[in-house]
Amino acid sequence: MVNTYHLWLTPTGQAYDILMKTITDLSKAYHAPVFDPHVTLLGSLPGTGEAIPSQCVKLGGLLAPFDIFLAEPAYGDQYFQSVFLKAQETPALMDAHELANRLFVKASNPFMPHLSLVYGHYSLVPKHKITSTLPQALPLNFRVDTIHLIHSKSEHPMDWASILSVPLSG
Repeated sequence: MVNTYHLWLTPTGQAYDILMKTITDLSKAYHAPVFDPHVTLLGSLPGTGEAIPSQCVKLGGLLAPFDIFLAEPAYGDQYFQSVFLKAQETPALMDAHELANRLFVKASNPFMPHLSLVYGHYSLVPKHKITSTLPQALPLNFRVDTIHLIHSKSEHPMDWASILSVPLSG
């Protein structure tokens, strides 16, 4: 994931505050990196840094704002999917992913929409502890009205930056 681009859907307002506090608290407790809460719509975009922003603007013009519903916590074996909240596979979210996939001419990989809470490699014991002790304010839902184009210079969140925010106006 060196020097790549990603499309993020990010919470705002109270949902952002709750999720950011959860991520920050868990990162302190488990010595994990802190990162902004987000659902990755499409990762590791093909193309150049010059072509990608215009495609992102086009996508924003085709999509209408929609809601993301975060469901039960889960955990996986991948570093960036260690502990997360699943996002419900609503028609709006799945259609947005499919449209982005077509627009960016990306190979169709399985899409498991989620919002990560902890990055890292942990055994099952801490993963189970985290998922069983999450705040009652989770799961939650939030309105998405913007796509964020993220540029990542490395796999460390401190090297990630939002370089373009495009309102959904479709």
